[in-house]
Amino acid sequence: MVKNLSKLRKTFAVGGIFIASSLFSYNVNALEVAGNIHKGQDANSQGYSFSLADSFTKGGNFYWTASYNNLEKVKYDLPFTITDERFFKINTIDGLVSYRHKIQSYNAFFKKLTIEYQLGASLALTENKLTYTDPNSSDTVEIYPSQENDINMVLGVVAHYKLNKNTALNLGVKHQPNFSEFGSITSVYVGLSYRFGRGLDY
Repeated sequence: MVKNLSKLRKTFAVGGIFIASSLFSYNVNALEVAGNIHKGQDANSQGYSFSLADSFTKGGNFYWTASYNNLEKVKYDLPFTITDERFFKINTIDGLVSYRHKIQSYNAFFKKLTIEYQLGASLALTENKLTYTDPNSSDTVEIYPSQENDINMVLGVVAHYKLNKNTALNLGVKHQPNFSEFGSITSVYVGLSYRFGRGLDY
C-alpha cells in the first residue's frame, strides 16, 4: 500500500511539473515538445525521454527544459576487489537551462542547424538497492547505487536540424559527470521536437 502511494505521488509530481511548465509556456511563448530514444554507454543500456521546452523571452536564445528520462541496464561496478557488476534502471526528472546558437551559413544544410548547450540538474525517481554477500568474508552488505530524490548535475549538447516550420530532428549527447554511486553516465540520443503556436525560430 505504501509503495503504491509512493508511485502515485511520483506520477502526480511528474504530471504536475509538465502541466505547470505547459501553462507557463502557454502564457509566455510557444510550447516545444520532444521525444528521444537514448543509447547508453554500456553495451545493452538504452532508454527514452520526453521533454517540454521554451525560450525565457520571445525570440530569445536562452531556454528552459523540463524532461522525464528513463535509462535501462545501467552498469554498476561493485566496490569490492573481486570482479563483478550489476545492472539497474534509472528514472529521473531533469530541469535544464540552455543557450541555442543558430549556425549562420549560406549552405542549405547548415543554415537549418542550431546547436544547444545545456546545464542543469536531475532528480532521481527510483531507488536502486543491492544486497550482496562478500565471498571473502561472508558478510552481507546493502549497497545503494542511487536513492530516490538524489540530485545530480546534467550537461548536454544537442544539434537541432529544422525539417519544416514546426518540426526539428534532434541529435544529442547527455552527460552526468557523477550520478550518485554509479559514477559517470553518458548517453547519445536521436528524436523529434514539435513546436506549437508558432514556427520554429531556430
